[in-house]
Amino acid sequence: MRVPFAIPASAVKLAAVAAFSVIVALGLAFGGALGHWSSGPETATTVSATVLAGVPCDGSGQERVSYVTDGGKQEAFFDACGHESGETVEVTVGDGVVHLARATTGATLDARPFAVVLLVFAGIAGAGFTQLKRRD
Repeated sequence: MRVPFAIPASAVKLAAVAAFSVIVALGLAFGGALGHWSSGPETATTVSATVLAGVPCDGSGQERVSYVTDGGKQEAFFDACGHESGETVEVTVGDGVVHLARATTGATLDARPFAVVLLVFAGIAGAGFTQLKRRD
């Protein structure tokens, strides 16, 4: 005589809650990874600027540049060194900060989406491992 296979109702409820939690976590992770909650600057504008005051690269001061944007002529501190006064440089302007246009910091690939998704999967794996260890 065969015994019919039956899944307890509590196991079904737990599986449904776990599946719902995973779907919500992945949805939030993908939304965040794709920049829907990003608080970074919108865009940066590249313009030509004239160095007003150049400083040597010994840490003795900050350079100043003058550039023209939609609002007219602007002056700002420049996060570079070693330029001569009157020299023309290409700069990137965004949120009041002026950088060299050709300067890059960090990687050229934005790995944030991959990192967020991998972090979510690591959390899910850690939770599953904890559940397995609790059974022992």
